[in-house]
Amino acid sequence: VFVVGANSGDEEAEMMRSLLCGFFATMLLLGSASAWTAPVSSSSRPQALGATRERFDARTMSEVMAREHEKTLEMLAAARGEVVAEYAPRIADLEAEVRLAAKLGRALTTATTPPPKEEPKAAAVAAPTQELHFLEYDDVPLHVHGKKEPLEATVLSVKRAIGADAPGEICHVVLDSKGKLPYVEGQSVGILPPGVDAAKGKPHTQRLYSIASSRYGDDGAGTSVSLCVRRAVFVDTETNEEDPSKKGVCSNFLCDASPGASVQLTGPTGKSMLLPVDDDAADVIMVATGTGVAPFRGFVNRLFLERTPAAAAFEGTAWLFLGVPTSSSLLYPEEFERAKALRPDQFKLTYAISREETNPVTNEPGSKCYVQHRLHQYADDIFHRLEHNGAHIYFCGLKGMMPGIEDTLKLACQQRGIDFTTWMKQLKKDKRWHVEVY
Repeated sequence: VFVVGANSGDEEAEMMRSLLCGFFATMLLLGSASAWTAPVSSSSRPQALGATRERFDARTMSEVMAREHEKTLEMLAAARGEVVAEYAPRIADLEAEVRLAAKLGRALTTATTPPPKEEPKAAAVAAPTQELHFLEYDDVPLHVHGKKEPLEATVLSVKRAIGADAPGEICHVVLDSKGKLPYVEGQSVGILPPGVDAAKGKPHTQRLYSIASSRYGDDGAGTSVSLCVRRAVFVDTETNEEDPSKKGVCSNFLCDASPGASVQLTGPTGKSMLLPVDDDAADVIMVATGTGVAPFRGFVNRLFLERTPAAAAFEGTAWLFLGVPTSSSLLYPEEFERAKALRPDQFKLTYAISREETNPVTNEPGSKCYVQHRLHQYADDIFHRLEHNGAHIYFCGLKGMMPGIEDTLKLACQQRGIDFTTWMKQLKKDKRWHVEVY
């Protein structure tokens, strides 16, 4: 065809050559397009998963979820990179204009009159802006990584989470999971500390820690997991000095870790501390002591501090009771206060500061206020929510907190003519009584 076109100089041959060239170019484009595989529609995908789910065992399903989780994060990162690349020049221009305007404004102010004194203003509470919906699971991820094949995570940061004068040491530890650890709020992860147990001559066993972040992590990217870790030390009562030989192996490893350090992760585990999934109007009552606040930080982030489907759907009230020894021991107070400011009608916050507050039940001078005393103080409201609002009640913290709490609830039941044992059994049967203590 091209030979004929090249040897023919008349107008008709030239037109024929142009038409044929256009035809072959179109065919080449269509051939290239056909090489791409059309994505599976969102409507067909659930059917495909549903048809094969029965043939998958739990391990296979977890691996599929992990791969889907990783693939979603890769697509999100690629899309974000394209947007940044496209708008980077314009952003740079705008930033330059802002800096220039600020510089000119300062120069003008200095040249004319001294700046007026500004009255202090209350800081505005910014609502969450980034919409997060790419890690919403139909099934709860479980045991994606086991002890034989743990996930190698990397320490991103380790920061003291309480005041300098607070007793003890509690650290907020953020680990980079590389997008390979799907989890939901209320679950736990296992940490395999390095080294060998001298008494047994075997590697240290894993320690479980409640996850202290939402599934999207502290940065909203879904590639990290946060922990709230108290450094465990043993103090000799006679010498009042620490005994290094009896210190907590895993907690000291995490609190001493530096950014970039490797951490072996297992999990996630647990389904007993999850948020209600079938009732968006149910109240959520959270009772914690110390680091037991970890899962509830995840709850508050998901329901109030992030733009998630759960936050949009939640119609109930979340109420956090937190017991600590001193004001400087309060964990994540800025975040909880922000949640309260954002949605004051739906988030309630009650502290029990044992060394600074007296027992509100007896008001005896010198008495201490513990979290169970706050439960007694607000028993009418709590029981109303449990009896009429379908509330779920959660407990997390040291094992020693439960006897005092159960005694308080037992007394409250007696005062209302309710049999405590029957009442608690019914809450457990309804899956509205959640306990995780250690």
